[in-house]
Amino acid sequence: MPVPELPIFVAAQQHAQNDPQRVAVVDSVKQQSFTFTQLLEDAAALRKGILEQLGLSDLNERRIAFLATGYDYVVTQWATWAAGGIAVPLCTSHPVPELLYVIEDSDPSLVIIHPAFEQIAPALRKGCSANVIFLGLDPLSRNDNPSLPSFSPSFPFNRRALMIYTSGTTSRPKGCVTTHENITVQATSLIKAWKYSASDYLIHVLPLHHIHGIVNGLVASLLSGTTVEMRPKFDPAEIWSRWQDRGSSTMFFAVPTIYSRLNDYFDANIRGTDKENAARAGVQALRLIVSGSAALPTPIKAKFSEISSQILLERYGMTEIGMALSCGLEVEKRIDGSVGWPLPGVEVRLTKDGRVIEEDDEEGMIEIKGGNVFIEYWRRPEATSSEFTSDGWFKTGDVAKRDTTGAYYIQGRASVDIIKSGGYKVSALEVERKMLALDSIQEVAVVGLADQEWGQRVAAVVKFREGSAPLELPALRAELKHDMAAYKVPTMLKVVNSIERNAMGKINKKILVQKYWPEKLPETPNTTSHE
Repeated sequence: MPVPELPIFVAAQQHAQNDPQRVAVVDSVKQQSFTFTQLLEDAAALRKGILEQLGLSDLNERRIAFLATGYDYVVTQWATWAAGGIAVPLCTSHPVPELLYVIEDSDPSLVIIHPAFEQIAPALRKGCSANVIFLGLDPLSRNDNPSLPSFSPSFPFNRRALMIYTSGTTSRPKGCVTTHENITVQATSLIKAWKYSASDYLIHVLPLHHIHGIVNGLVASLLSGTTVEMRPKFDPAEIWSRWQDRGSSTMFFAVPTIYSRLNDYFDANIRGTDKENAARAGVQALRLIVSGSAALPTPIKAKFSEISSQILLERYGMTEIGMALSCGLEVEKRIDGSVGWPLPGVEVRLTKDGRVIEEDDEEGMIEIKGGNVFIEYWRRPEATSSEFTSDGWFKTGDVAKRDTTGAYYIQGRASVDIIKSGGYKVSALEVERKMLALDSIQEVAVVGLADQEWGQRVAAVVKFREGSAPLELPALRAELKHDMAAYKVPTMLKVVNSIERNAMGKINKKILVQKYWPEKLPETPNTTSHE
């Protein structure tokens, strides 16, 4: 069966023809490397198997849900696209009820489970109406002499291709649908801005059911010929070990919590040892290190810079839009606290009370337009319509400022990170950055609590560093007032042993309020989801 001439397949064919031994994916679990030729051959073979299983010649936007990791994940995703279907990647760490929700909501024609997850297959078969099968790929992967499949004219690029489920902070998760054109625009925009190339090598540790791991990590990399080393989960010891092998990697993408753990591991296990020089030199040799998916606290960024001599590149994106803003490759264009400028092909504007903001340093809601923007929430036309303006801009739900250079500074979610207290607007992200600058605080989440007198009160959930003396609220307030206006300083404090985060390092602040202050819920719910 021929493979349709989708941009990513055509690019892979070109990489294979330019260099038949060019490695596309290194699977750290299999301990095998797979060329672009092998990847295309395996995707074509699995495409044939999927279509035969369903008795079809074209999936025609039918959904294929799949639970896989590493190389097998990529093959399953590409096979689904080659067959004309919508790929619905499942989260490998989700419990069965959450997997069943995504499966039932996406209504797939087939659910493909990698044998590594066979223990949950019976529960999935019992709980859903879709046909559940195991992925049988290993015999194909051992082909010593792979050959490129034939190609056929592609179906239109505006065909639906990918469904990623939002985090569902206040309601059930929604399937965010993007087309082949959306995905290609998102990826090529990053390739232009970050200059991916066939000489790059990415160590991939991000979850594969989010836009960050799928588009930034996989699609953009493979489209440009970059080799992707896929690891099933993040382990700071493994990453530092890989980096000490200088030249083994050129790029690394992660979330702030990963950089925090890398900092802590370096201090506890590398600093002052005979490994320190090699570790510092190895990470310093990387071409590009990016942080995203959540706000990067300044102390984490500064500590990583001290260790690595690298300035983390910050960017801004969402499931619905891919990436929209990014600081520059040039170090001088990596502004502290900023997510930079619009990426190529992305239009960005700020609005307030129905007007477009032209002035510098005025807060407004971020709205996005361009070929990167998704087309719909799956089978939720009203939810889709409500997130777009009458003139076609997507409403992100985030508040930002823009400086005289056009760089953007995220203030937070309008619903949970902008706290209205006593007539003032307080950015929870700003307060969190100031609090994390205190040596005793390891993690913090700042929230707004409904209050009759003040409208909302600023409250903080704090995890103090092990070995440091926790500060009582009066002492904490006194310390923070040295660097912050009094109205921004928290008036309520909850000390905890840990702050729960999702796979992308995000904190669900609504859940925190419900858990620690159930009688004081925020007045405005969060209705729009991040990546």
